[in-house]
Amino acid sequence: MEKVEKKRIDWIDTLRGLAMFFVVWGHNQKNGTLIRKYIYSFHMPMFFFISGLTFGEANKLPFKDFLKKKVKGLIIPYIVLNIVCYIIRLIFYKTGIIASFDYIGYIGGVFYANNKILPIPAGPSWFLISLLLVDIIFYFLKRNTNSDFELGVSCFICALISYVNSLSKFQIRGPFHFEAVLMGVMFYYLGYLFIKNIKKFDFLLKDNTRMLFYGLALGSIGFITAYVNRRVSMDANLYGSITLFFISSICTILGLVLFVNLFLKKSHFLKTIGQNTVFYLGYHSMLILVMKHFYIKLFNSNLYVLLIAIGMTIVLYPLSILVKKYCPILIGKINIKALN
Repeated sequence: MEKVEKKRIDWIDTLRGLAMFFVVWGHNQKNGTLIRKYIYSFHMPMFFFISGLTFGEANKLPFKDFLKKKVKGLIIPYIVLNIVCYIIRLIFYKTGIIASFDYIGYIGGVFYANNKILPIPAGPSWFLISLLLVDIIFYFLKRNTNSDFELGVSCFICALISYVNSLSKFQIRGPFHFEAVLMGVMFYYLGYLFIKNIKKFDFLLKDNTRMLFYGLALGSIGFITAYVNRRVSMDANLYGSITLFFISSICTILGLVLFVNLFLKKSHFLKTIGQNTVFYLGYHSMLILVMKHFYIKLFNSNLYVLLIAIGMTIVLYPLSILVKKYCPILIGKINIKALN
């Protein structure tokens, strides 16, 4: 039984690593490209889905212990990443790599944690705060509902509130990307439900031919519906058609689950990235700033952008391992006795 659980964790880490690559690739893309449109249709929902896959153990903890664990795993890394990236951006500004530096705005952005209102030094790190809120909301919903059906209805209501807000002329853009948090709860629930019923998918996960067929079918549906839909961006509170959004994101996520199990289950490279996503999340945007300063013309080509994304992922790989081993403070790994 222990071997089965270990393998399942490896599979989730690999999926998380692949999702992180899509984040790097998507952030390198120019606004308006089809590739960026497709990646943004599923990459943030996918991270919430993956987080839901791992909720089972957290559900057993008392809330006090649950919160301590999340503060250590999300809040402290968020603060550290932004302190370090604040310094890096200041250095970039002084050396001419970036044209401007908002001394006060960046500090306010760290506290508000919504980069559509105030800039955040480690821009993508907003996800860590949003994930914390999703964790807490889902924890309380799970504890206060009597069945997975009731839990699903509650999560759907959260998503519906988020969607209605996105349609309003007077959108609420709250702190911590709270509008995205409410939508994220739904994908978190789907991940939780998927892993809880994983045995029911054995007919797929143990048959390579079926995995290939269903993976291609789901991936195709996901791409086509994302193409037909308008622009999607969870952090910008944009979903287009809610029906197309859910179809495209869910189909693509499930297609990638099958793809990982079929082709990448033994990928140590992606598994390691999946175990070091905080490092990638915080620092890949700094690398993008450098690349765009020196090689801005390369970003006009989709092929070069893909190669740049692959190159960044490879370059950050040994750095993430070295930082985790020798300087974990750079990713917020701080031993605070008060939290133990």
